[in-house]
Amino acid sequence: MLSLAGIAGIAVLALAAPVVAPPPAPGAWHQLGVAVTSRPGKQLHFYRTAQNPKAVGIVVRSSSARAIRVSWSSYCEFESDDEQISEDQGTATGVHSVAAYPPVLPAATLCYVWVNARIAGTGRLTAAEFSS
Repeated sequence: MLSLAGIAGIAVLALAAPVVAPPPAPGAWHQLGVAVTSRPGKQLHFYRTAQNPKAVGIVVRSSSARAIRVSWSSYCEFESDDEQISEDQGTATGVHSVAAYPPVLPAATLCYVWVNARIAGTGRLTAAEFSS
């Protein structure tokens, strides 16, 4: 039998870990860190680090019917920043769910990807980054 503290702990974990499905593009996606959720009506900002990625994907979702606007910036390097690097940025817009795929430097050993997302009104956003 679970104690009251155990039940409360399970409830907190369930609330603290929003779920975001991987990007729709084919690949063996795994999530980088935990998904994040904005406060109602507030922008969402976060970044993740991917080691040895072949591809990177961003997914932002909302139950609101308003447009989601996502901007991202990435920095990838091979071995170290003394070797090859690439820097990219982009935007994506959609309703209910937005997926974006920042380019990855071939043979990159490390990529940092920053994400900013917003939605008009009091909508709430949930987002995650993935790599394959």
